[in-house]
Amino acid sequence: MQGYILHTFNVRNEDLLVRVLTEHHIYTLYRFYGARHSIIHLGNKIDFIIEQTRKLREPMHLAFTWEIESDKRYYWQQYLKLLDKHLSDISSLDSFYFSHLEEGAKRLVKENPKRCILNLYAKLLIFEGRSNLLNNCLICNQALEDNIIISRGMVAGHKECLAGECFSKESILQYLQLKGEFLDDEEIEKLWNILLLGI
Repeated sequence: MQGYILHTFNVRNEDLLVRVLTEHHIYTLYRFYGARHSIIHLGNKIDFIIEQTRKLREPMHLAFTWEIESDKRYYWQQYLKLLDKHLSDISSLDSFYFSHLEEGAKRLVKENPKRCILNLYAKLLIFEGRSNLLNNCLICNQALEDNIIISRGMVAGHKECLAGECFSKESILQYLQLKGEFLDDEEIEKLWNILLLGI
C-alpha cells in the first residue's frame, strides 16, 4: 500500500503514531521506534504494510528528486500540514485527495513550489465545491466590484466588510479557473499567506 505521511505524533520514548493518506483512507498507525527512522517524516510518500493491530510495518520511502531542495520540501510540508487539519475528522475519502498529492509531487519537479501548491489548492476548492464565483460579498451580500478582499478559504468581500488582502477581481477569477500562471509574484505571496491561515 502507498500513501503520504500527513502527521506524526510522539508516543512514549521513540515510538510514533503516523497519519497516512492513501488512495481511499487516512490511517493512524503505530510505529515502534519510528523516531529513529528518517523515512517516517511529514510529507514523505511511503510504501508500507498494515498489521491487523494497526501497526505500520516495512515502510519504504518513495522519494522524489525535488526532495533534496529545502524550499520545495518546506512548502510541500506546509501544505500537507494544512491538509491534515482540513481532513482531521475523516478516515474514508475520495481518491481525489491521493491523486491530488500525486499530481503535486510530480509538478514540483519543474514548478515554483508556491505556484504549484496554490494551483493544487485551487483544484481542491473546485473539487470540494468551494470555488468562489466572486459575485457577492460574503458579509453584506452586495455585488463585488473590481477591487476585492480575499480572506481564509478564498472568501471574498468589500474592503469595508472583510479583513484580508486586496486583489483585482479578475486576477482571483483567473486563479480559481486554474490559470494561476498569470498571477504576479506579489499576488502569489499574498495568496500564500492566506493559504497558511487554513484550507
